[in-house]
Amino acid sequence: MSTSAKLEWIKRETEISVFQLPETNHTKAFCATCGSALPNLQMGGKLLVVPAGCLDTELKKRPNAHLFISSKAAWDEALEEVKKFERLPG
Repeated sequence: MSTSAKLEWIKRETEISVFQLPETNHTKAFCATCGSALPNLQMGGKLLVVPAGCLDTELKKRPNAHLFISSKAAWDEALEEVKKFERLPG
């Protein structure tokens, strides 16, 4: 998140869909073609949110909190211990 970064699209903005949950500040932007999460402006354009999956560089910062755990899925426990795959298992 940034309050000073600028967002400049290099592709047509018509491929970008934005969903704003009515009467909230919750906004999601995503590619209308593939559904990938995209950067979006929130708080009336004062905050730029960039999903980590959009970054093309190594992310050094690690999570320091797990939010909204009162409504998490029952299986959302110790996920670092489950089997991991480099790609879709065949």
